[in-house]
Amino acid sequence: MKDSKSTSGYVFTLGGATVSWKSSKQTVIARSTMEFEFIALDKCGEGAEWLRQFLEDIPKWPKLVPAICIHCDNQSAIGRAQSNMYNGKSRHICRRHNTIRQLLSTGIIFIHYVKSKDNLADPLTKRLIER
Repeated sequence: MKDSKSTSGYVFTLGGATVSWKSSKQTVIARSTMEFEFIALDKCGEGAEWLRQFLEDIPKWPKLVPAICIHCDNQSAIGRAQSNMYNGKSRHICRRHNTIRQLLSTGIIFIHYVKSKDNLADPLTKRLIER
């Protein structure tokens, strides 16, 4: 039976080295590509917030940790994240929008568009081809 839930993935790098990554099934069914990417942005933002707090807890680490850049390959999701208003009807997306808006406004994250072919996390969201 085919599962209709999408897979989210992210990779965090520090100084050019991978320090954290995750690939997991989303817990809800997305109704569109934008919703799928928005759910992934929320999960990535959650990881970025944890990573930033971890860095701030390291003794002698500079306490002014800059905003963490999240690369996203969906311009609709970026536009939705940067919009102050949410006019959708899905409550699970509305809650994620509020979370992402808070992370953006507090300077914990910023979102940058990247083409899919340049997105480090893209392979974590694809199934392996069976032969």
